[in-house]
Amino acid sequence: MPFKRHVAMGLVSQVFGESDLAKLTGSRAIGHVRYSTTGSSNLTNAQPFVVNTARGQIAIGHNGNLVNAAILREDLEEEGSIFQTTVDSEVILHLLARHSTEAGSVFSTLRQVQGAFSLVMMSEREVIGVRDPFGFRPLSLGRIDGGWVLSSETCAFDLIKAEFVREVEPGEVVIIDENGVRSEWPFKEERKAFCVFEYVYFARADSNNDGLS
Repeated sequence: MPFKRHVAMGLVSQVFGESDLAKLTGSRAIGHVRYSTTGSSNLTNAQPFVVNTARGQIAIGHNGNLVNAAILREDLEEEGSIFQTTVDSEVILHLLARHSTEAGSVFSTLRQVQGAFSLVMMSEREVIGVRDPFGFRPLSLGRIDGGWVLSSETCAFDLIKAEFVREVEPGEVVIIDENGVRSEWPFKEERKAFCVFEYVYFARADSNNDGLS
C-alpha cells in the first residue's frame, strides 16, 4: 500500500485535525516537528520526506545537521540525482535510494554522512532509528499497547501514555519489524559529545536527556 503523507506549516494542532488523522491509517508511521536549520522554511522542505525507489518506498525524519551535505549533494547531482528540497536531510534519501533497504546497505549509507543526526526511517517492512556515533542529538525508545515508538524527546511518550524504555545509544541503530526490536552498531566508536543546547534551548523542560531533566 502506498505511504500516506500529510505535511503543512504551523503548530501540530493547526496541521492535524481529526479528519486528517482519520486518513492516516496503517501499522507504522513517522511524525516530524522542527523549524528549519538548513534550507528555507517552506512547505517543500517539510518532513518527513517520502520517495519511491526501485526497491520500494522510503520515508525519513531527521533531527540534526550534516556537515558534509553540500559535498555529498554536489557529487550526487553530478551523477544525475535531482533534488526537490534545499535541506540536508534529502541527501540521505538519495544515498539510500541507490541501495537496497536491507540493513547492510543502510549502514553503508549512514557511514557516508557526517555531523549530528538522529533519524527515523521507514521502509515497507520496518522502522529504523539511528543516532550518530557522537550522540549529538537525543533519541529514545518506548512501548505502547504492545508496539514500539521512537522519539527525540521523552515528553512525547508522556503525551501518548507510552512507556519510556531507554535512550538509543550514540552510534546505535535500532531496527523495529514484525519480529520485534534489535540493535546494530555500524559506526566506529567516538567520544560522546551530547549538545548542551538540548538542556538550555531545544528540549522541553519535562523531557529527560542522558538521564537528566
